[in-house]
Amino acid sequence: MFDLDGTLLDEVRYAYMARARFEVISKMVGREAAVKWAELSGVDIRDFSVDRYGPLARAPRKEDIVVAACALFLTGHRWHRAREIAEKAYREADRLQETKYKPIFFKGVGGALRALKKAGLKLGIATNGSSAAARGIMASLGFEDLFDVIVGADMVEKGKPAPDIILLACESIGVEPSETVYVGDAQEDMVAGRAAGCRAVIAVNNVDDDETTSLADIVTYSVANFRVPSPPS
Repeated sequence: MFDLDGTLLDEVRYAYMARARFEVISKMVGREAAVKWAELSGVDIRDFSVDRYGPLARAPRKEDIVVAACALFLTGHRWHRAREIAEKAYREADRLQETKYKPIFFKGVGGALRALKKAGLKLGIATNGSSAAARGIMASLGFEDLFDVIVGADMVEKGKPAPDIILLACESIGVEPSETVYVGDAQEDMVAGRAAGCRAVIAVNNVDDDETTSLADIVTYSVANFRVPSPPS
């Protein structure tokens, strides 16, 4: 079971996501609100780099939308209206992002996934992003059929670090969490995997983050390093 952004997908996607949301919010309600959104979301609008520990990169989508609504509230919009605008802006930004961004795996990840599948393992994605976006990305890469289940935070009450996403993914394909390994790049991934009762949690692409790696059973640079053991002779 895999996290998506920063685990399988290169984090360049965050910059495209940030730029799309900034552009849409600016167009809908003005630059002041967009700047406040960027400040609260961990986005540097000089180059649209994203703080990998901030809300845009780490929060479940429901919480991410609340951050946007707070930015709108702080720039003069009543809360109910702010929430409506935020939800609409994020939907529109999703569509805009799809026209500008082509998702890419980290180097070697595609081949590693195909090898795991060929070996007979069930594969799944459990992400704090939306399930529709995750399915769309995998389809665009030609990998959707490789995964037995794709679950996003929009399908559960609580996203990571709560275990709900992983538990639902396991239930959907009839496996126990104790038979599952969860792979992610952030602290909340490790916490969620342990809370779900996974057999092991693996940290990738973040070997210098002690808060993440201290919670992992295995630490490696990339999913591309995964190897399928040869059958006994």
